[in-house]
Amino acid sequence: MTQEQVRALFIYWRGHLYWRPRPREAFASPNAYAMWNKRYAGLQAGSIGERGYRRIAIFKTCYLEHRLVWLYHKGWMPEAIDHKNGKKTDNRIGNLRPATQMENRWNSRRLQTTTTNVKGLYKRDGKYEAHVCSNYVRYYLGRFVRKSDAKRAVTAARKALHKAFARTG
Repeated sequence: MTQEQVRALFIYWRGHLYWRPRPREAFASPNAYAMWNKRYAGLQAGSIGERGYRRIAIFKTCYLEHRLVWLYHKGWMPEAIDHKNGKKTDNRIGNLRPATQMENRWNSRRLQTTTTNVKGLYKRDGKYEAHVCSNYVRYYLGRFVRKSDAKRAVTAARKALHKAFARTG
């Protein structure tokens, strides 16, 4: 997909893409134009997939909406796109930023339920053990008697190592 194709297919409004009535010039072949059903013009494109992201099918190829929104505005595609606030369906351009896969992972939510419900904090033998990962290295932050002390250590380490991509909540 190119920026011109995305702009020919969609209208961007408040973080979402809506189908545009397509002109014949947007297609290379007249057969492709015949595939377009005019009843979708003006409707929000795509649907929420099983992983929580909005997916849009264009000529039997599935795209994630946030990637198309980025392409619509910037004209290029980074390795990964991070949602600053962590909400998978909030595709406002101000909420999206280019990232590496690792940076995107740093800003992700906790994937599994832990005994503490804090990312990087585990309870073992009555004490709280704190860890933070960065650049393929796992940093051991120590064992703490109080959960609040351990959480403070994890938060400080994330801010230092992950900088703008630190998820502290």
